[in-house]
Amino acid sequence: MAITRSLSNGFKLVDWTDEINNIDNQFGLINGMNLFSTQGVSQTAIVFDKNTTETTLLPQVSRREGNTTKGIDRKVETFSLPLAYFKHSDYITVEDLQGWRQPGTPEAAEQFARVRANKLEDMRAQVDQSIEYMKLQAVKGIMKTPDGSVIADMFTEFNVTQKVIDFVLGTSTTDIDKKISELKRYLQTNLKTGAAIQGKPVVIVDGSFFDKLISHPNIRQAYLYYQNSGAQRLRDATNNMMAWGSVDQFEHRGVIFMTYDATFKLPNGTTEAAIATDTGHVIPSVNGLFRGYYGPSNKLSGANVVGREMFAYEYSDPRDEQHEMQVETSPLFFCTQPQVLVKVTTSN
Repeated sequence: MAITRSLSNGFKLVDWTDEINNIDNQFGLINGMNLFSTQGVSQTAIVFDKNTTETTLLPQVSRREGNTTKGIDRKVETFSLPLAYFKHSDYITVEDLQGWRQPGTPEAAEQFARVRANKLEDMRAQVDQSIEYMKLQAVKGIMKTPDGSVIADMFTEFNVTQKVIDFVLGTSTTDIDKKISELKRYLQTNLKTGAAIQGKPVVIVDGSFFDKLISHPNIRQAYLYYQNSGAQRLRDATNNMMAWGSVDQFEHRGVIFMTYDATFKLPNGTTEAAIATDTGHVIPSVNGLFRGYYGPSNKLSGANVVGREMFAYEYSDPRDEQHEMQVETSPLFFCTQPQVLVKVTTSN
């Protein structure tokens, strides 16, 4: 441990101890759940067809009369969605180094390599959190960027109305089991992938909804059992969700409720909670439900070249006056079956 002069009295000596770092929390619940099937594309927009087919039972016909029923053609609709684009730069100048002490040391001068590493780390975190935010919006059905620009409202695009279920958690007589059954039956009926729901639906909720749910008279005993008995194995299996940003989890009747208490700092200086108060969003367990695309870089060398999650560039000024670092990302995330993106609320 180094010894240095006291900040308040230059004639006294004090011990220099480890620095304290205040770093914003990094949230990754949605990214950690691996919901999105992603790929790179070489253009700044995508086009896809939506095929709709109806499977109806066949009526009986007469052999003698030679009658037959006729098939119904599939309905094909074509959609186009643009990719978002972000470009962020930071710089190192002599003012970042000259005369500055390196944090965490009593007297070492600041170093270019340390400043560069810190700035690159901060830029990467900004990209990661922006992607997490946009994936979360896709889970809600409306793809928007952190500055509020709506890329695609999938409910409007596919002409569907979002299902909303009010759990009425403030009323002691509400049949919560019936509400959950309504949720599961709706998912099974409205899923249009030609397959069944493969696992347990997850409902990401805010802390207020979760607290009201586990405090409800018709749920309290089930929650206490989940906390203190044989459900321990399930909790162990989902503990990694804690690292993604979930604080509390509870399974009941085949549905997993978990909190997502993230707060994102928006470009305009305000903040936005991941989940609005007293609400939640259902995530069915279905392969191919969510898609993601990453577009090309906006450099000459990136034209018509398949994109990736992030591009990073560095440029040194030939006059040796500054060093520029730059990152680009061009993502698009959306849900292919927005009719199953059920929203849960509690009106009291």
